[in-house]
Amino acid sequence: MPPEARRELVLEFVVHHDIPLPPLAIWAGLNRQHRVTFSYRTMQNILSDLVDNGDLFKVDTEKLRDGEISQIEGDSSSRRAYYFATEQGIERIENEIDDK
Repeated sequence: MPPEARRELVLEFVVHHDIPLPPLAIWAGLNRQHRVTFSYRTMQNILSDLVDNGDLFKVDTEKLRDGEISQIEGDSSSRRAYYFATEQGIERIENEIDDK
């Protein structure tokens, strides 16, 4: 699977689930639903790229405990990250579906 197709698949998975998800749950879900062959580490790199591109954001887990889904302020490299789609990421998936 080409790298761009991997990124699209990861983004699509997060968008369609519409809840904050940790990396391991994303990877396990992709394995279960799509039988992906790329590694967990590759998926972590993809998540990082999608955050850098503005398609996903890391969720503030402290606020998540109160039921609020909001972006982590500042640069946090917390190992307990959860990811959620931005409006840009959602639009990107919706536009790709329309193009098919």
